[in-house]
Amino acid sequence: MTSNIIQFNSARPRGRHSSDKRMHPRMDIDDRLFSQVVLSEDKPDMVGSTISCTAVNLSVGGIQFRTSAPVPTGSLLDLWVDVSPRPGRFFLAGEVRWSRPTGEDDVNGTEQWFVGVQLKSGGV
Repeated sequence: MTSNIIQFNSARPRGRHSSDKRMHPRMDIDDRLFSQVVLSEDKPDMVGSTISCTAVNLSVGGIQFRTSAPVPTGSLLDLWVDVSPRPGRFFLAGEVRWSRPTGEDDVNGTEQWFVGVQLKSGGV
């Protein structure tokens, strides 16, 4: 039987650069993620919208995902992740800390974005 527990002690630590503000090691993942915008002062029309994303990496304190829509810094999100070999979904909540273009387009020519989210306490 597959466990729902993610072992972060096996996460690959990344080199700390002067611009790296991460407090926890990251685990690279490539899983389906859905994000619902709960609050966005900069783009109130986004509130209630659900965005399909791909998770890029995950830590105890945050998650990074790739999507086709920029999400404004400060936006509050509800997230649910389907982690590949594990049954069930993980429900998380957090605040967008940054959003930047990936420099790539999807198959439809839509610009892709990386979004970094700081998870609320007790997130993962």
